[in-house]
Amino acid sequence: MFFISGALYYTANGDSFRYIVTAALPYVNNVPHLGHLISTLLPADVYSRFLKLQGNEVVYICGTDEYGTTTEIAALKQGITPKELTDKYYAIDREAFDRMDCKPDIFSRTSDPAHTRLVQSFYESVKKNGYSYKKNIEQLYCDRDQRFLPDRFVEGTCPHCGFEQAKGDQCESCGKVLRPTELIKPRCTICGTTPHVRKEEHVFFALSKLQDKLYKFVGAQTHWFPSSRNFALSWIKEGLEDIDIQRDIKWGVPIPEAGSTGVFYSWFDAPLGYVTFTEQLGKGSWWHDSKTRLVHFIGKDNIAFHTMFFPGMLIAAGDNYVLPWMVASYEFLNWEGGEKFSKSRGVGLTVPDANQLYPADYWRYYLLSILTEKKDANFSWEDFQAKINTELNDTLGNFLQRTLVFTQNSFGGKVPTPGELTAADKSALLAIDTAFEKVSKHLGDIELKSALEEVMGLARTGNQYLQAEAPWKNKERSNTIIYVSLNVASALSVLLAPFLPSTSEKMRGYLGAKPVRDWEDAKERVKAGRAIGKPEPLFKKIEAKEIAEYRKKYAGVPEAKAEKKKPEKK
Repeated sequence: MFFISGALYYTANGDSFRYIVTAALPYVNNVPHLGHLISTLLPADVYSRFLKLQGNEVVYICGTDEYGTTTEIAALKQGITPKELTDKYYAIDREAFDRMDCKPDIFSRTSDPAHTRLVQSFYESVKKNGYSYKKNIEQLYCDRDQRFLPDRFVEGTCPHCGFEQAKGDQCESCGKVLRPTELIKPRCTICGTTPHVRKEEHVFFALSKLQDKLYKFVGAQTHWFPSSRNFALSWIKEGLEDIDIQRDIKWGVPIPEAGSTGVFYSWFDAPLGYVTFTEQLGKGSWWHDSKTRLVHFIGKDNIAFHTMFFPGMLIAAGDNYVLPWMVASYEFLNWEGGEKFSKSRGVGLTVPDANQLYPADYWRYYLLSILTEKKDANFSWEDFQAKINTELNDTLGNFLQRTLVFTQNSFGGKVPTPGELTAADKSALLAIDTAFEKVSKHLGDIELKSALEEVMGLARTGNQYLQAEAPWKNKERSNTIIYVSLNVASALSVLLAPFLPSTSEKMRGYLGAKPVRDWEDAKERVKAGRAIGKPEPLFKKIEAKEIAEYRKKYAGVPEAKAEKKKPEKK
């Protein structure tokens, strides 16, 4: 038996691909917000759960990106060491994502000594193969702080789009990778003074030598998310430039040949965390196996690094590293009214805060229902309330509750034996198989939002069937109606497993079934006579007063007030 979709192929006889599924490593310089969740860990979690239920060999990889200028700056501003800062936020991140039921097979750290050893060994291979060299460069230097200003130690105006808060390594507005010296009106992010230019010798990665190979590779990936492929092809056509992979800071993986202050650029060491963490699981050989499919889940601001820079590194190192089979890139999640999340202004919701307000599956459902696959989305409290109340509670929860309560009251808590099936009964049962095929295809093609819509479509079908057939009014057929309804509920409990794992587990318990272990269970019919558990409501409606309270609490300081300049002292 085999299943084919636009992006997935597997066979049931064990001749299947192995999957390394990665979620972009979150920086540990701050508390993660919902935007981090929606574009990386959540979709990666759904996809990896689906693959595992199909019987594939899968490792879901994530962890914290701890090195680099961003972390060092945050530590300086807080008056603590980078190690103290990363220890703090690693614990916060791990607990926050775990409570959201986003559970990678490993959630490690790039500050682990094993990662340092791997990065340095990897670099030696790159160097041996002729893809690194040294040259003198111009750098910005701050006289007040007496230090060079790499990457995010400097900000200014982007020379490409005019964004005034562009960082020294990348413009967050247009996505262009930058050098600090390219910024217009640069300023030190520590003290605000204007730096000047100094020359220094740095280590470079010869990405330009891979121009033709990368263009051919990316061009062949027609199944990638269009945003990933088109962005990369456009950039490669403009001509790839060599990358400065040395930073003059202390917090990072040391470059042995660069002296006491030379460490690797965080975008050289961080993606190699995927390799390190896989090795920590004992699956390092998968990176050199032609049957391995490497799947990245990232935000759109990381496209360049995952479609060109990291593949280029893997090619340069040799040793038959697998290259990305899929790069699933997601657009941004903005706050109400289109505002960007901002911890400094208190705008938006952090993942730890969200965990305190409502159960994980409320957030998982809402974020997946507005998943930013093709365009930016805005979080809306009213929309969140409406989807939980009308879709989860009124459609899914109501259908299951009415079916189970009727089973308890009329059939002693056991699945009744059905009678002769009518056209309506057959249609409802057929809807299970139809939904299974559609959901499987959408998940295989990493169309997660569409897949969830199909699952909820089956829930609506079940609800409409139960309401139309009305077993409380039709006692002669009530056994068959409830039998069919329980089968729809059972299928839903399986199809929901990748999306809402906690809800799925509760449903399975109420239905007297074991937790989901096989995706094909969705098509199995419930056996007559099975004992049904005592039902409890799956969800609780969200009140308008709650929404009003949280909107006010997380609205933050208005943008205009936040950016209003203070009067100059005379």
